[in-house]
Amino acid sequence: MLKAHYEKIVLLISVLVALVLGLMPLFSSFFPDADTALFSQGSTEDSFSFGQNDGGLQTLEIFKETSIMPGDTITFVSVEDENEVKAFMVSKIILENRSTLTVGFDKKEITGDLMSGSDIILDVNWAKVRVPLEIASDKGRASIVFSQINYLTGEKILAFDEPIDEFDPEDWRISLHQPLSTGKVDQNQSKTDRVRWTKPADESGDSIYDLFTPPIIYLIDGNLTTSLPEKVEVRKKEEFGLTLQSFQKKPYRFKMRGFSNTAPFFEDLNPMVKERRLNPKTRMELNKPYRINSNGKPGSPSLIQTTEDDANKLLMVTYFKLEYVKDEKTGGVRPVGRALVQDYKIGGKAFEINSRMQEVFAGENEIEMKFNLDGPSEQILISDKDVGKVLEFGSRVYLVKEINADEKSLLIEKRGSPQGSPRTETLTLP
Repeated sequence: MLKAHYEKIVLLISVLVALVLGLMPLFSSFFPDADTALFSQGSTEDSFSFGQNDGGLQTLEIFKETSIMPGDTITFVSVEDENEVKAFMVSKIILENRSTLTVGFDKKEITGDLMSGSDIILDVNWAKVRVPLEIASDKGRASIVFSQINYLTGEKILAFDEPIDEFDPEDWRISLHQPLSTGKVDQNQSKTDRVRWTKPADESGDSIYDLFTPPIIYLIDGNLTTSLPEKVEVRKKEEFGLTLQSFQKKPYRFKMRGFSNTAPFFEDLNPMVKERRLNPKTRMELNKPYRINSNGKPGSPSLIQTTEDDANKLLMVTYFKLEYVKDEKTGGVRPVGRALVQDYKIGGKAFEINSRMQEVFAGENEIEMKFNLDGPSEQILISDKDVGKVLEFGSRVYLVKEINADEKSLLIEKRGSPQGSPRTETLTLP
């Protein structure tokens, strides 16, 4: 029977083979192989996006961590022709509040969140910024002076004073190669990696002596001995290394700049307000808490109302009164606005701000100290509220144990000196 239907079976098999071969391109369109799918996905490592900030600057956001700083160069490379490149200098960078940064300073590195209260804009003179960088990490909060920073990496927004061409990420990619920061290079590496001339080793293993190696004899204090006495190293006691330079009242951030019959107007003296082009003048409603307007657009007030439950609330006017006092120069009377203010960050009792004050002091003191051990000296500013704060200088650690505002003195404990044991001193003004 098989022989009788042999020709039909061969014909059927041929038709099936032809049908399968004809349908293979159709199947491949629905089920691409792994290599094709992987190739089509591409890479978004260097993806970027152009935009504009509230101040009108053209911005470039790169979706990866970079070490670019103002003054560095960013290069766009054509995807089709890698010989076609265009380079631009970065005028400014924007560090967004609460963004994660890695900061290298003084042979140390810390990674944490930026706690500035608002975005920070840095230009090519960023190392001269006097306001310290506040970083909150797992080990606590650190204030880092910009002049000490060796490198700063993280997600940054780049900005340009003069607009540049806005490139399409599909046609261009970004080259982020920059010169190595001196802060990340081991200065001793070049010395240790140099080729040294060494005396060739004698590989034969033969001794210059025959059967007996004579001992080396030393004459110590008139006695013969085969060993040298142990050298006792006498270490000089290290200086404490921290001195108190000044202890003075710290001017309050706000002052009264006008008033109505029912409410005062406060002026914000923080220099960042002017830089962000905010309105420094705010009408303060009674018994309403206010916080910093960290995301405000140019022209909006630097303070905005909030609630009692807001962890970022800053201050509240609890009392306001309009008084008329005699003017000693003219003999007439003039109105004076008097307000009681509760500052949630400083704490303590409410204090007075009135329209006659040129400077307001809320009871907070600013303390300037100076590190001075081996190498260059370093200035540091703290508040009299910083009891318990840890100050690090090289391998030395200083703990602020007590602050006496009346006597203008500090009790400091030092650890990490060559002597080993902790050392406590009271710092006073010279």
